Amino acid sequence: MTENKPAEAAAVPNRRGVIGTLAALGSAATLAAVATPAVAQGGGAHEERSRSRHPSPRQLMAAFYATYNGDLAAGFERYISKDLVLYGFDGPNTRDAWVAGDLELQSSLSGFRMDVYDQITEGEKVVTRWRIGGVHTGTILGIPPSGLEVHLTGISIDRVEGIQSVEHWSEGNFGRFLDTISGKSA
Repeated sequence: MTENKPAEAAAVPNRRGVIGTLAALGSAATLAAVATPAVAQGGGAHEERSRSRHPSPRQLMAAFYATYNGDLAAGFERYISKDLVLYGFDGPNTRDAWVAGDLELQSSLSGFRMDVYDQITEGEKVVTRWRIGGVHTGTILGIPPSGLEVHLTGISIDRVEGIQSVEHWSEGNFGRFLDTISGKSA
């Protein structure tokens, strides 16, 4: 439902709009401060030296998510700890289940692609907002090919120690994704 307002009323911002804008600006400033490396915030030479030994958590996770568009199995081996603590779409899970599921997605979607939209780092945690997509041409979780172009979107948080993710949390639209490929949604 839309509301038609006189032109002069539309030109004057309402109180909610101003408050919403101010809140958004405050959130953006907070995110910018969180995403700025410690060295740029005056963290000093010690942090700079310790960073040079290993890639930063953000660099590691960017490299991992890039492997979705290439050798994903090698990406899991290199960047994801064998002792990973995993909280997936359906709660606690196992590393092996995550690897198998994502490899199945990769092989079942023609034109498979992952796009990373945002990565925000705070300390050893990296938040990644992503989208996976392709044409459903193979069986996924027992669901036969639909021929539909589908997308799975989500946000993941990885906690990095050394050169690997040791904890991983994911939230996304997996239920809607399954409904789409099984023909239960429009």
